[in-house]
Amino acid sequence: MKRKVFFILLTAFICGMGFAQDRNADALMIPSRVYVGDRASLILPLPGFAVKEDSETASVVSASADIEIHRVLLERRPVGSRITVEFTAYAPGILELPSIVIAGEVFNGLKIEISSVLERNASGRVLSGPAPPLAIPGTSLLVYGTIISILCCLSITFWVLFWGRKKIKVWLAAWEKKRLLAGMTGIEKRLRKSLAKGDDTYRNILDALSREFRSFLSRFTGERCQAMTAVEFANIESLINKEFLKDFFRRCDEIRFGGGEINRNTAMSMLDDLKQFLIALSSAPFTGAPPVQEAVR
Repeated sequence: MKRKVFFILLTAFICGMGFAQDRNADALMIPSRVYVGDRASLILPLPGFAVKEDSETASVVSASADIEIHRVLLERRPVGSRITVEFTAYAPGILELPSIVIAGEVFNGLKIEISSVLERNASGRVLSGPAPPLAIPGTSLLVYGTIISILCCLSITFWVLFWGRKKIKVWLAAWEKKRLLAGMTGIEKRLRKSLAKGDDTYRNILDALSREFRSFLSRFTGERCQAMTAVEFANIESLINKEFLKDFFRRCDEIRFGGGEINRNTAMSMLDDLKQFLIALSSAPFTGAPPVQEAVR
């Protein structure tokens, strides 16, 4: 008789262990990973266990200092009842919930796994690694790119202020030289067309030639060339072939004010001499800024 009772109790114990293991296998943790101090819920399906109505009247047997039970709810479901246990754990590792009695049933052997922000290593507990960055992808590229752009702008600014200012003046002066030469070349071509078509008298063409050429030289050299005599052109240090200018304006004045008849070949010869001078001036080396600001006003 005693042997028979022993086997019955042993069988019941083994079945109870299997039932607890099955319950742990079907249990659902919300959230799926619970940390120390977090409030979480364990949902245990009870297929085949029927209750008439939901119940929150529960008692905890042998409460644990590592686990605090906040609420136990036995719910009725169409596919089977379920029990929900809301708790907070204060120790990491695999813990076993205290035995719970609800609706005349005892639920025990429910195990939960609790994580911790402190990870164990050989020297003890240390802080876990940092969480992934919250910044959107490409933020670091934007930040470093902005910094590099600002540094480049500052470098260019300092270069312009301390070294490049002189270079920029030379470049601007060279551009001004080309602009003046291009303008005078255009005037020479326009006078040549007027001479070829006979739109104006030869005297008027030479008058315009002398006036425009003197204005060009004034802007190019910064000297007051409008009132200069032919001899004074030889004293301009910033021009090449000063003797040519002296001879050019001497001949031009003799033709204009000599009182004789001006023919087409004479006017064309003066335009040809001007063209050759402009070609030589445009190919000459240019190392400084012409004092255009001192031109005749």
